This record gives sequence, structure tokens and C-alpha cells, in this order.
Amino acid sequence: MAFLPVGNGHPRAIPPTKGQLKFLLGAIDYFTKWIEACPRTKITTENVQRFTWRNIVCSILWAYHCTPQSTTQEMPYRITYGADAMIPVEVRETSHRCQAFNGEQNAQELAADLDLVDELREEAQIHEEACKLRASRRYNPCSFRVGNLVWRLLGEARKDTSDGKLAPTWGGPFRVVEDLENGAYRLEELSGKSIPRTWNATHLKFYFS
Repeated sequence: MAFLPVGNGHPRAIPPTKGQLKFLLGAIDYFTKWIEACPRTKITTENVQRFTWRNIVCSILWAYHCTPQSTTQEMPYRITYGADAMIPVEVRETSHRCQAFNGEQNAQELAADLDLVDELREEAQIHEEACKLRASRRYNPCSFRVGNLVWRLLGEARKDTSDGKLAPTWGGPFRVVEDLENGAYRLEELSGKSIPRTWNATHLKFYFS
């Protein structure tokens, strides 16, 4: 959560408004993007503390550690301790898990989870590596060689308008005839007819027959 506005570490006054309000105290929740603001005649420590992240940092950290991450598909807490955690709201609102809690059974399940934690971590690592590979393929264009067959991305001008929205996005196949070594390639049709312009690797993808 961010505190606004500040200038050189100090609150910055705005032109006085009705009621002699000179300061605008605002906060942005980085998770929900919720913005809250309130006018003040003066900025006090009590005002600032109401908006600072220090009041909610524990809840934020707990929520982060108990939320499955997109890279590993697992909760950091579970990867560390081998078991799920009960979030604070489940304790305050007396959830089913809290009511049905059995200490002896829970101890047995914790022991079983510890035996499986290494397997859990390996699976999370596999998910993480797969996520990195997908990102790499998405942002790092493919490298093609002379002779490779490729699809070529069709712009709006090259699409067959008679097909409407069902018009294909990719056209081809084409053959790579020259690698210009700067991410650009020269292509030709399979009949040998040369394509007059060069094409960037981001607009090409492998053709598999």
C-alpha cells in the first residue's frame, strides 16, 4: 500500500479548499488497485499510520504464502512445510476446518505430508521450469535455418475477407532461403517464387507437415 503525496520525504500541501483542507491523504492497495483518499487540515502521525502498509503487512505476507503461485502451481507455505495452512479468517469466523479439527489425526497427517514433501517440491520445480520455458518461447523469437518451412503471419490486408472472422491468421508454408542474422529472413514459395520483402522472426513460426 502506498502513501500519497510526499515531497522530499514530507507531506506536500495543496491549495486550501473549503474548510481549510490543505492536504490530501491517499492510499493505493497494490493487490486490488483500490484507491482511498481523504482531505485533512493537517497531517499527523495517526493519520499516516492509518494508511501505511505496516498495518496490513502481516496479512499480506500470510495471504501470499497461502496462495498458489502461477509459476509453481503451489503455495510457498506448503512447499516449505509440506502441509496446507489455515488462513486467519477461517479461525475468526469458525470455519468447518476449525470446528472439525482433530489434534491426533492432524499430527498423523502432518507426518505423512513430511514424507511426501520432497516429491511435492520436485513437482513444483517442474512446473516452474515449464513456466520459464513457456515465457522464453513467448518473448524470444525462434531461430530458423535455410531450408526450414515456416508459417507467415497474415496482416489484415492479406486475409481473405470472404471468410470473415474465420479467415486464417497464418499463411504458408514458405521456405527460408536466407538468414540475415539480425532476426530477419528472406522467404520463397514452395514453387520457388521469391517473396519480395524480408520477414522478422516474430512473424514466423515453424511449419510441421
